[in-house]
Amino acid sequence: MAVILRDTPPGYHWGWFSREDPRMHLQTVDEEHRNLYKVWLERKGCRVFEPAGPIPAKVLKKLQVEVTKRRRHIEGRWAIFMIKNRWLRLHVALPEVALIAYPDTGGKFTRKFNLQKVFSPEAYADIHAGDVFLNEEIGALSVFKDVSEDLRHDFDLTAILWE
Repeated sequence: MAVILRDTPPGYHWGWFSREDPRMHLQTVDEEHRNLYKVWLERKGCRVFEPAGPIPAKVLKKLQVEVTKRRRHIEGRWAIFMIKNRWLRLHVALPEVALIAYPDTGGKFTRKFNLQKVFSPEAYADIHAGDVFLNEEIGALSVFKDVSEDLRHDFDLTAILWE
């Protein structure tokens, strides 16, 4: 179980379990409220804030404020979770990279990322398909696999996946 938001409001912890629905969400994971409330945070690659059922207004309001404030953190943790669960596939056909989220599900969506637009012509000339990978450790699309980390180029998946 991953706890993503603690005490929002006090006594409510939000996160997800290891066996989850392949769609970004938060649900109550604390002992007292476990699996009681759930909020969807995406629909086919678009950011949303949709309660999956009734949630008391005082709880919902505090949660929505905190999600708005920490959205990038939540999405970053979910991107790592997606990679670990193989809910994100990478297809490289330079100069374009396609990211397929939730393949083989009804929630599948694809994002394309053009590497030629983000690298200088000299740097782009050195990129080969095998250099591009999903970096589970930091939740990124990374380029230049066989170089030290400080020379790698990492692109935040949250900026690519969700609109």
